[in-house]
Amino acid sequence: MHDMKHLDIVATAMRYRKIVLLISAMLIIFGIYGLCNMSKQEFPTYTIRQGLIVGVYPGATAKQVDQQLSKPLENFLFSYKEIDRGKTYAQSKDGIVYLFVTLNDNVNNKNEFWSKLRHGLNDYKNELPLGVLSVIVDDDFGETSATILSLESKTKTYRQLQTYMENLEDKLRKVDKIANLHMFGMQKEQISIYLDKDKMSSYGITMNMLGANLFMHGLITTSGTFESDKINIPVHIDKTYRTERDIEEQIVKVDPDGSVIRLKDIANVVREYPTPDSYITNNGTKCLLLSIEMRDNNDITSYGKDVNKIIDKYEKTLPQDVKVSRITDQAKVVNDSVNRFLLEMLIAIASVVLVTMILMPFRVASVAAISIPITIFISLGIMYAIGIELNTVTLAGLIVVLGLIVDDCIVIVDGYIDEIDKGMSRWHAAIASAKVYFRSLVTATLTISITFFPLMMTFTGQMRDL
Repeated sequence: MHDMKHLDIVATAMRYRKIVLLISAMLIIFGIYGLCNMSKQEFPTYTIRQGLIVGVYPGATAKQVDQQLSKPLENFLFSYKEIDRGKTYAQSKDGIVYLFVTLNDNVNNKNEFWSKLRHGLNDYKNELPLGVLSVIVDDDFGETSATILSLESKTKTYRQLQTYMENLEDKLRKVDKIANLHMFGMQKEQISIYLDKDKMSSYGITMNMLGANLFMHGLITTSGTFESDKINIPVHIDKTYRTERDIEEQIVKVDPDGSVIRLKDIANVVREYPTPDSYITNNGTKCLLLSIEMRDNNDITSYGKDVNKIIDKYEKTLPQDVKVSRITDQAKVVNDSVNRFLLEMLIAIASVVLVTMILMPFRVASVAAISIPITIFISLGIMYAIGIELNTVTLAGLIVVLGLIVDDCIVIVDGYIDEIDKGMSRWHAAIASAKVYFRSLVTATLTISITFFPLMMTFTGQMRDL
């Protein structure tokens, strides 16, 4: 039994252990490199097959919208085989229709379809009633913000905050991993003229007279064209009003005696912000928001380092009363998830060592424990090589596998100790324990794995993608 004339894979690995250790070390280093450089996301990338089409038909009743706009659009949409008719429906209201479009589960390149649909709608608009103002397609539901920043201040105006935010945008655009930048919360500044009716009456100035005067001097349009044999150049008049003072100094009336009446004589000119219909605050302070989207197939932790480096450097140049806050930071969430997984792996290693030390020598326990990081890092290297990213799903899978590795190690080591107790040499005990339990462990692992395979056949759409 013990006299083995041929070498199996376990015996070969033991006999040429230096080569095995070298290959294992190289794979572990590659796995560590893969962990640092592989693409990391909070959630896996999957296809969102929903979209919204809005048709605007001012003045039409809900019934007219349904008959003249909704049904024609539905018939046009159903001419595309990519659309799931059973899940696509319309809601008609006075002056507007909402078409909720769902694509078939086999549509993977949704951008190609939506581009084709937009092109088709541009031509189809000519067949709709003349009163239809527009048909809008929105399919960007899958675009998520990797980072949301707030720029807040209790003393600065919205105009000043916008200037600071635009400067930050200019710096962030240099980061290649950034796809889009969107600013929210800006309030439009206006110049208000508060008239004194008593003074207007005393000077004999009416509202119509005043309005016509201001419109005439404030209107900006083309004032003609310079023409020659070779070129035609449009001529524009310059802005009449540049500051509040220019408006205040505007002459509104000249009396017969030569007295000049200016706007400041009958009104108070103020630059201000109107009462907003909606606004954004953070920690009770007015602010602007900046949404940053990351390009696909990039490492979000690397993206986070590049973005945070620019933000931290720019924040030092801001006044003390202007603060940058991170509302959402996916890079930090993903980095915490990876660190949590590494912590779970260390806990698993410590657990194996503590449990096995109770029943087995420390040297044997350390052999069982060291197999955990070896297996995990080699797995991470393989994932990096074939393009599998780290996200909540793959990390959950690795944590499940971590439990299997712990069980397998303890079973193999326990079998090794049993063979030693039976009088077998350490060499043959190691070979025997691996051979005896190999089929059982592989079968148990496949049994656990195969329970997930039916989901590939029963799930459809986004659930199947996940």
